[in-house]
Amino acid sequence: MEIVAHCIANALFYSQQIRPDVMIHIVLDGPGDPPKTIRFESQTLESLDGFDERSICKAILETLGAGHKLALGEEIQAYEGIYIAKKGFERLLQEKAGSSNLFCLDKKGTDIRDVDFPLDTTFVFTDHLAMPRKTGKYLLRLGAQPISVGPKTLFASQCIVLAHNELDRR
Repeated sequence: MEIVAHCIANALFYSQQIRPDVMIHIVLDGPGDPPKTIRFESQTLESLDGFDERSICKAILETLGAGHKLALGEEIQAYEGIYIAKKGFERLLQEKAGSSNLFCLDKKGTDIRDVDFPLDTTFVFTDHLAMPRKTGKYLLRLGAQPISVGPKTLFASQCIVLAHNELDRR
């Protein structure tokens, strides 16, 4: 949960502000009625009662509670700027591939500094566990472009910061 909170914080917030035009999807496939996808939308998101881990984790737990009895494919708005759906990772990727350009992290991918990003861009990050091989192949079939943020393996939350920084500098 700490890793997830760091990813959300680094995707949505900077210097005590909410970053405009950002959506982050958190896909949870663990126990407790999986799959669940929580979406945070910065344009309508309220403060979450703070920018810290505790506030973010509280928002996640309350959102999971609100989406406890969802049917497969169903989505609801749990709070202002926070949605929950009973949807898995591959389904989310299909949806995103139909409406934006996909980029996935790969240490052998094109350096992020050498990539032109269109406005409708989706970055795919994973947690500390490597993405399953079949999921990586699925991403490539969907047209995802492999990119690298540097020579070291980093936490997903750090990769998010580097991606934002690269976009901010353009």
